[in-house]
Amino acid sequence: MTPRERQRASQLRLDLQRGQKKLGVILQRLQGSSAMMRGSVYQRARRCGKARCRCVVGEVHRDRVLALRRAGKVLVRRLDPVGDAAMEAAVRAWRFFENDRLEAVRACRGLMETVRRLGRLREVKGGDGR
Repeated sequence: MTPRERQRASQLRLDLQRGQKKLGVILQRLQGSSAMMRGSVYQRARRCGKARCRCVVGEVHRDRVLALRRAGKVLVRRLDPVGDAAMEAAVRAWRFFENDRLEAVRACRGLMETVRRLGRLREVKGGDGR
């Protein structure tokens, strides 16, 4: 190995160590035990349609809703302002879990690419120089 190749191999080994540490942190977050729920929580603005209601002049009715997909259909459920904080937390936990899962996949791909490069660099060439 030339000095430049040794330096590159050393850099790749450092990259592997950093990647391993990063993946360990992500895996620790993924091992949490909080309740999760797939869905979306958002604020909905609507008009009720009554002739004398305040929403006719522009002040719409606002409420927080939970949207879930069940059997191919989207179900929208109105959330109680006080009692359904646990559902909002479960939806938020699902979002964090999904983001961490995708980050773990990217980290694994990066580690595999680094391993591939290190293997190619360490590979002994044949007797004819190829």
